[in-house]
Amino acid sequence: MDNKYYQEYLQNEVKSKFRDSQSIKSKVVPRYPESAEREFQRLSQQYLRIFKDTLKDHLPALMEAYKKERQGNTRLDDSQDLNNDVQEEMRKTAEELEQKLASFGVLAFIENIAEMLRKSSVREWKRIIRQTLGIDLADKYYSKEMYEYIIKRWISENVSMIKSIPNQTLDNMRQIMLDGFMNGRSVKDIQRSIQNQYDVTKSKAAMLARDQISTLNAQLSQMQQKDAGCKKYRWSSSKDSRVRDCHRELDGRIFSWDNPPEMYYYTKSKGKVMTGRKCHPGEDFCCRCVPIPIFDIDALDIPLKPKLKE
Repeated sequence: MDNKYYQEYLQNEVKSKFRDSQSIKSKVVPRYPESAEREFQRLSQQYLRIFKDTLKDHLPALMEAYKKERQGNTRLDDSQDLNNDVQEEMRKTAEELEQKLASFGVLAFIENIAEMLRKSSVREWKRIIRQTLGIDLADKYYSKEMYEYIIKRWISENVSMIKSIPNQTLDNMRQIMLDGFMNGRSVKDIQRSIQNQYDVTKSKAAMLARDQISTLNAQLSQMQQKDAGCKKYRWSSSKDSRVRDCHRELDGRIFSWDNPPEMYYYTKSKGKVMTGRKCHPGEDFCCRCVPIPIFDIDALDIPLKPKLKE
């Protein structure tokens, strides 16, 4: 029998099992890919450790330039000499960083994380289909080619973002020193502010890991569900203390893939404030929520293995 017609036969067999139902809610809540997030965070911390070690080597020279100019310049509005010294030391730091980070292999790390997340997403989707519909998906259908466009774009964006972190942080540190000079701040204060800036960068890198993993996971989930004929999903939050009020209230509610809900937040003075931003689960910043599929039996279109489970 031709594969096309055989697939149609299998699809009809599945639909006949649920002929009394128009839709089937998934019996499985998709797992958020925590292992991929941890790997992304590990990558970020290794990357920033190189940055911190390099900065540590150059910080004495930066502080010496600052201290010398503060002692010898009585005009607080004249920062040109300091600016030149800082620029030169920052240039040396940036050059050394570029050499060290070039051998780090950011692209390879990001590609590995993307592949880890792809496999996790396919594994969860197969688990949902098997436990909800009692069938097995065709193994080769969810291949790398199906996800190629989404994943390639995600890899490119994340490589660019990660590579931009050191230069952005160096620019911020340079500005800290120049502002400190103009305001007469001490060397100790400047060192403390630079350390704080590194801590802020480290924290942002951790948030970047969560945000980007949830973003790609959301894109893959949406593609899988819509490809299978699912028109709706049930919102599922992480159900812990970190869940924002809006997402906690959306938990359990049903939405259409064609009409995501609008995000909002609460303030003491204004109460509920609508943002105008519409998001599916995982699309909001650092969102760990997931969509639980609702299978439309009439529109069901899933590539099946030749043998159905009994």
